[in-house]
Amino acid sequence: DNLTLNTSALTPTWSRTLNLIAMALIQRIDDAVENSWIGRFFEFKEKNAKFSTEVKGATTSFLATAYILAVNPRILAESGGPCDSDKLGGIFSPDYEQCLFDIRKQYVTATAIASMAACFLMGIFANLPVILSCGMGMNAYFTYSVVGWRGTGGVSYQAAVTAVMIEGLIFFVLSVTGARMFLVKFIPEPVRIATPAGIGLFLAHLGLQTAEGIGMVVSDVATAVTLGGCPPEKRTNMVAFTNSCEEDTMTCVTSDSYTCDNEGGIMTSAT
Repeated sequence: DNLTLNTSALTPTWSRTLNLIAMALIQRIDDAVENSWIGRFFEFKEKNAKFSTEVKGATTSFLATAYILAVNPRILAESGGPCDSDKLGGIFSPDYEQCLFDIRKQYVTATAIASMAACFLMGIFANLPVILSCGMGMNAYFTYSVVGWRGTGGVSYQAAVTAVMIEGLIFFVLSVTGARMFLVKFIPEPVRIATPAGIGLFLAHLGLQTAEGIGMVVSDVATAVTLGGCPPEKRTNMVAFTNSCEEDTMTCVTSDSYTCDNEGGIMTSAT
């Protein structure tokens, strides 16, 4: 009468059984890949690497950088691209907006192809697990500082793209000849360490803004940046106050950024 049966001790649970089967299957795949021409080409044994680990690393890297497929086309399209505002009726005309929409779709494809080619070349020729994609700092500099929002800057889109092509050729020559590493050694170590952190903070700031992110921070006249998220009726859009805007307010160029100061608004929601 006092005998009790512990069924959990006699038979393993289904989850544990499936886990053991999965681990055994993954191990077999790792061994098969390691002994194949792929494993020999990428030197899996010499580097003590496993195919399953590489798959997890690749998946994590893709998920961490997939936002570039959306953000990079959006930023580059803000420059106006090859869309001619004079022929399309101005930068606020429906035809110009349609041109920007078409260009944005082309930039998505171009971003994906460029990233794929760069990662492929890095893996095949350098044999390094490094993901490469479009620079998220240079594209913002290209759009907002060089060409300007919808081409309102001092440099035309065509001239800026030509400069980028020349820059790429120069970097290619520096990389092939080995001069790039020689020049990098002249950069102080604190600058080399701080640069990735600075780029990360810049990307975080983009994600907190209105145009590319959640709208948690907005422009401020006194401090440049402050908390946003005030009610829509309390928002004042920022305007590029140019000479033409001063003469005719209908020509003023507004942006997605706004300030909450003028109407006394306070943050009520991060979005």
